[in-house]
Amino acid sequence: MAQNARVGVLTDELVRSILQFDPATNRQAYRQAKDIATRNIRAHQYTRTNQFDVAASFAGLDEKFRVLNRDDLADALQPRLQTLREKHNKWMPEYLSLLLLLSDRPTENSDVKALQILRSESPPPELTWKEILEDDPYSDEEIWKDIDYAAESSEDEGRVKKERKNRSPATIVEEDDTVDPEAYVLPIELERVVEVEDAQFWKAQPEEETGKANITELQAVRETLFMLAGLKTSLYVSDKHNVSIRVNQKYVSSHAMAKTMHHLLSQLADIGREICQLRYWVQRPSSLALIQTFEASVRRRLVDFDRSLALLQRRYLVPDTPVAVSLLALHDEIRATSRPLLQLSQLVADIEPQLLVNPFVHLETLFERISLAQTTLEGDVFLYFSGIFFECLQTYLKPIRQWMESGELVANNETFFVFESDPSSEVSSIWHDRFVLRRGKENALRSPDFLQPAVQKIFNTGKSVVFLKQLGIYGFGLDTSEVEPTLDHATVCDTKTTLPLSPFPELFQSAFETWIRSKYSLASTALRTYLVEKCGLLSILNEFTILYLGADGSVFQDFADAIFERMDTNQRGWNDRFLLTELARGIFSSMKSNVEKIVVRSARAKAENQSVSSLRGLSIDYALPWPIMNIIQRSSIPIYHQIFTFLLQTYRAKYLLQQVTLVSIRQTKDPRLVQLSFKLRQRLIWFTDILRSYLTETVILPATEDMTSAMNKAEDIDEMATVHLKYVARLQEQALLSHNLRPIHEAIISLLDLGVLFSDIHSQSAQQLGADLNKTSKVILIAKSPEKRPSKSPRKPISKSSRRKSVIPTIFEDDSSDSDGMDEREGEISRPTYKNVSRDGLEAGLKSIDERFGRLLPFVTAGLRSVGRVGAEPIWEMLADRLEWDKKKEV
Repeated sequence: MAQNARVGVLTDELVRSILQFDPATNRQAYRQAKDIATRNIRAHQYTRTNQFDVAASFAGLDEKFRVLNRDDLADALQPRLQTLREKHNKWMPEYLSLLLLLSDRPTENSDVKALQILRSESPPPELTWKEILEDDPYSDEEIWKDIDYAAESSEDEGRVKKERKNRSPATIVEEDDTVDPEAYVLPIELERVVEVEDAQFWKAQPEEETGKANITELQAVRETLFMLAGLKTSLYVSDKHNVSIRVNQKYVSSHAMAKTMHHLLSQLADIGREICQLRYWVQRPSSLALIQTFEASVRRRLVDFDRSLALLQRRYLVPDTPVAVSLLALHDEIRATSRPLLQLSQLVADIEPQLLVNPFVHLETLFERISLAQTTLEGDVFLYFSGIFFECLQTYLKPIRQWMESGELVANNETFFVFESDPSSEVSSIWHDRFVLRRGKENALRSPDFLQPAVQKIFNTGKSVVFLKQLGIYGFGLDTSEVEPTLDHATVCDTKTTLPLSPFPELFQSAFETWIRSKYSLASTALRTYLVEKCGLLSILNEFTILYLGADGSVFQDFADAIFERMDTNQRGWNDRFLLTELARGIFSSMKSNVEKIVVRSARAKAENQSVSSLRGLSIDYALPWPIMNIIQRSSIPIYHQIFTFLLQTYRAKYLLQQVTLVSIRQTKDPRLVQLSFKLRQRLIWFTDILRSYLTETVILPATEDMTSAMNKAEDIDEMATVHLKYVARLQEQALLSHNLRPIHEAIISLLDLGVLFSDIHSQSAQQLGADLNKTSKVILIAKSPEKRPSKSPRKPISKSSRRKSVIPTIFEDDSSDSDGMDEREGEISRPTYKNVSRDGLEAGLKSIDERFGRLLPFVTAGLRSVGRVGAEPIWEMLADRLEWDKKKEV
């Protein structure tokens, strides 16, 4: 009951802290929230740690150590786990689970040698009587020997003490452990005491007249060295809060002018203040590894400076040869020694506000200062900053090395320019979607400026390793005995002189390229070989040109003719996707084993068959393996479909125009209509031929050859994908399928539709002509037969509802027919009314087509010339010239 009451009180406090309102104001809501919390608390079971999961985790850790060639860690882990298992404790799984949670990259941060520090020294074995007797055996005779009590008397005691007193302190310990304390007492040297008291100038009383205390130049030198080392002095007054150092004007030197002395000491105080600021900065802790490395490098430089100060102090304290004490000489020497350190202090002061925002700003600034020091011929500063730069660079290279070698990212590492944006992305887009480059303001890359030329290679190398792991071939043939090149001053500059002749940025970029190449080439070459040889990248691209781009003209023509024949049958199931798929697989059988990957899809077309736009609902899909889909991206497939449809529309117009034969045109018997039909047929066929030649020979063929050549030279997937994207973009632009060229494309489609209308007009005209001839022959037979002679009553005209309408009812209301050769005496009837209407409709339709062709073609050519001049595409002006080949040139 007490437990329940306590749980109830805690539940009340929990609900009140979350709801943040008085229960008295809304009791019902408070009661409902309390009931929900009580049920959840009672239903929750706090289970213990699963000991089997812990054991499996340690087993996996052991396997990981051995896979990563850290057998020393695995061998050290197993005996310790066995020792823990032997100790029976019910909380042992919790202890081991806690250790697993606290572990931080054990393969990188663990060192087996550190275990020797934890090993306690074994206690010496217990001394036994047997060992004592072996060293000092005794006999019964020695035990029972009589003692000579007169061997030593009190008279000899004084003599013994006197002898011991004359001995040196090192030999005063006798066998009986008797020590004479008087032997440790040394006589007092009063001269030394006076020297020490005189050296304590801060205790001297200032003169009453001036209020100043005189100091020697040696004392000033010592105080200056202490001040530079960061110690408290009397000559210099330091303020830790404001980080300032000033000269104490209480002290003067008797042999120098006060202003001169003060000026010299002030300059030394300024140097000490800059160094003091650097000392205070390195004492501030930082959580980022990059900044910690920089702080450690600065701390090492401060230690080196302190060591140089100690050597100066030794020179004045215990000189090997006589030394002239000169504060001015010390000033010059300190300035020369501290010049690089002072520039480092200024650098730290400049970048300190930016370190939290840009944690690698110190790398960029150091790189700039190194280049500046080389330009200004400051050799000491160049070497000084170069050493710090390469020490800090090693820390930044660790995540780069891990990413390029194993494709892994350090968790929560905001300083690295690669991060995983979509861990659950599909394998078909793993290259483009899973990992991205980290960018900051204004889309700037979050990496040091001097590394940005190589960022893309670093990024692609890591993605190549991830890709190989996804393929299951990582580790096969990727091992190399090549030693990783080192990046330090000696390797990069490669000179024994202080300053190299070549600029430092060029030397660094060359060395860094060599470092990257040692990791980049292996993974990218293995991946490229797999994609080309195992996945058949180049063969798939070749099959795409056959399927979508009509590279094999005869095969594409056979496929188009088969589709058009099914369309012209006017059957309902002509676009059945299963039948069309089998048809396509049979025609494209030259693709051998990959023919099963072809699937034809069809959608219900909104347009009628009299327009080439009805072919937009027909498309071909090709099943790509997921590695190839990272190169031929999904965004490129619609462009292939557009080009395929455009080519098919061109073939459709040419196919229908060829159905209108010269013989069928002559059957019109009207010379004007025959000549106009010949003219339109020739111009429309010529337009489709030029358009098809332009697409296949001028656009597709050169672009495909350039793409294949660039693909063979590409080094990684990123470059391959870029080549393919540029390829399809070039095809879309030059094939007049881009958005900004849409008006020109629609005008071309309208011109192709004119060919369809031309074919439809003549097909209807031929059908009507055949029907009229049949009716005329029946009338002649009736007129010749006396028993079936028609009455003289007028013949009613044929109703319009019984005639087939064309796609343009206002122009092609009736089908044309020809009966000019019929004699009026034979028929004894006048020409039917529908004949005159059909002839007028045919003539009006042909004139309309001629007028629209004459209006659309100049629009297309003018548009091509305009965009050709703007976009600097000479092929568009060439196409315009070819389309205007029959235009009369002005004299």
